[in-house]
Amino acid sequence: MQQTFGERLRMLRKRRGLTQNDLARELGVTVQTVVRYESLRAEEIRPDRLRQIAAVLDVDPAVLTGEEPEDSGEEDILLLARGLRSMDPEQRRRLIGMMMPLVRQFQEAPAEESALPPEAGEAPASEDRP
Repeated sequence: MQQTFGERLRMLRKRRGLTQNDLARELGVTVQTVVRYESLRAEEIRPDRLRQIAAVLDVDPAVLTGEEPEDSGEEDILLLARGLRSMDPEQRRRLIGMMMPLVRQFQEAPAEESALPPEAGEAPASEDRP
């Protein structure tokens, strides 16, 4: 049986060495509110509060809701998501606006083609020649 939001919250809070009082203080709520959060299902928590709790616990909100990222090994994507969440909303909007054309370009390009030059230290891709 899958854990509820509240069960995951309690587990992550304890792993971080936080008491209910510590978490309440970090979130700016009462201890009773944290106790209530620890009995909720994911659909019962507001998205803005979910993001706030995830930020305090330094996890992706998907960890709290029980949704699995496409590949839990994609730490770079999680790191990028955390960075975006911590940005000023206007900065985040501008950065995403700059990134989206590249995302679309890669979605449209055949898998074997790369739209960007190799990263520093990488040898350029060579074509197979007979």
